[in-house]
Amino acid sequence: MTSGNNPWSDIPVASQGVISKLRVSPDCVHSIYWFRDDQGLFGLLVEIDNSISGHILNKARINIRGIQIDAVEVQDQHFRALTIKLEEQQNRDVFLKLCMDLIECVNRCHKHEDVFHAVCARLKKWQSLLSGKSKSLLTSREIQGLYAELCFVSACLDYKSFIKPYGKIDIIRGWEGPEDGQHDFVLGDHAVEIKSIAGNQRNKVRISSEDQLYTHLGALFLRIYYLSEANEIEAGESLNEIVERITRTIEDHEVRALFETKLALARYIDISDYDYPKFNIKDIRTYAVENNFPRITPDAVPDAVEAVAYDLVLAGVEQFRTEKDILEKL
Repeated sequence: MTSGNNPWSDIPVASQGVISKLRVSPDCVHSIYWFRDDQGLFGLLVEIDNSISGHILNKARINIRGIQIDAVEVQDQHFRALTIKLEEQQNRDVFLKLCMDLIECVNRCHKHEDVFHAVCARLKKWQSLLSGKSKSLLTSREIQGLYAELCFVSACLDYKSFIKPYGKIDIIRGWEGPEDGQHDFVLGDHAVEIKSIAGNQRNKVRISSEDQLYTHLGALFLRIYYLSEANEIEAGESLNEIVERITRTIEDHEVRALFETKLALARYIDISDYDYPKFNIKDIRTYAVENNFPRITPDAVPDAVEAVAYDLVLAGVEQFRTEKDILEKL
């Protein structure tokens, strides 16, 4: 089944007080059903272990706007279930992706008693994604941008184990892009703005505000990742793969928890949608943003003007390019 299908299309609206359901697949080890209730609302029903205590069932009280999550007793059929129901029909596309992800999650459970906890943990991740201003998955541009930021995080973590005198937690803490910080990365008295160019995008980058290439810190760098999307026969790395690669290098629980928090703030969740595209790094260029660097700064913007954005043509800043490894400067 693809996410473009509507698995509820053949399920009739239920009679009052009950639901109409259709098993997701006869091949599933666990019992999972698409359903519609007596109001015609769509949902997913996942059978869970009958022995789970009422206290533990409270873990299912997960608040996701527009989605109702309940632990229910189906008395006449003698089973318990989690029901995940969409209340705002305009969000059906994202809800279907959520359901498909939950189905994959359940299918990975070897024991029936693990299903409840696995689904709740997964719903918590979706809660982080859907609680922000945007209720959608990352766009292709956002995937590309996040991948580039993670390339720099990975480079910092790999550089001589860590950038002295900073440890891994300082590096992850310094990744401020997901928190809408002024700069994508701040470490000590240095800031780095990360941009990416891929495919047939022109040799220019979008500067989203008058603050982005301005800093009160000692130094500011603009780092550009030139990416290409791998074809079917080329090796490459996806967004999911770089997240997994970085996570494997972080052994400390506190650092890993902070990294996962930053990923959630970046609206990332490890779903199959982010298995593609796969990227290759073709080039990396770094520019020192100094006094004569062409840019718009806050002191150049009239009082009645705000939300400044502009394109920076990279051919015009070649003289500011620094050949020395930026990691040696941090």
